[in-house]
Amino acid sequence: YFWRGLPPSIDAVYENSDGNFVFFKGNKYWVFKDTTLQPGYPHDLITLGSGIPPHGIDSAIWWEDVGKTYFFKGDRYWRYSEEMKTMDPGYPKPITVWKGIPESPQGAFVHKENGFTYFYKGKEYWKFNNQILKVEPGYPRSILKDFMGCDGPTDRVKEGHSPPDDVDIVIKLDNTASTVKAIAIVIPCILALCLLVLVYTVFQFKRKGTPRHILYCKRSMQEWV
Repeated sequence: YFWRGLPPSIDAVYENSDGNFVFFKGNKYWVFKDTTLQPGYPHDLITLGSGIPPHGIDSAIWWEDVGKTYFFKGDRYWRYSEEMKTMDPGYPKPITVWKGIPESPQGAFVHKENGFTYFYKGKEYWKFNNQILKVEPGYPRSILKDFMGCDGPTDRVKEGHSPPDDVDIVIKLDNTASTVKAIAIVIPCILALCLLVLVYTVFQFKRKGTPRHILYCKRSMQEWV
């Protein structure tokens, strides 16, 4: 177990300005330095400041450029000062300020190199431009397709019908073919086993001589010729 002390099925997590990982579940949160739970945790969520949803959040991100942490819950968001350890006044605000992102995002992370923040919910993600505070055109997109190389349902079916060049291939397994294949494997194995037994028997004959009961059978058979 990697994060010892955490409950299962957490609600959200983010890396704060100190490089620590902050996990949330329900009305509690845990702070880890690397994989070590810091003393005194978990704390009640309300200790982060007045106004934050007391029963839990959906997601959280820390924006290094402004030195602020953002908490999202439903159709609203809050801004938290890591330096002052308090919620900023004037919040919560409507999530529509972040133009284009969905309500109740399940997670988010900031890409430090390309200047975008990525939000995800369900099987889709949104690419948010940090400069113009707006989701890029063409989003949401499929997480399965873009990050794992899989075709999602939205790629195969659009507006209730399949694209003209989309072909459904049905593969039917033939029981007869499977039986023949099994026989083709089993029979050579049996023959090989018989051959080994025969070789062993011949070897024993040469080493010990012909057993009496076989010798008697041989003589009896010769009488019929």
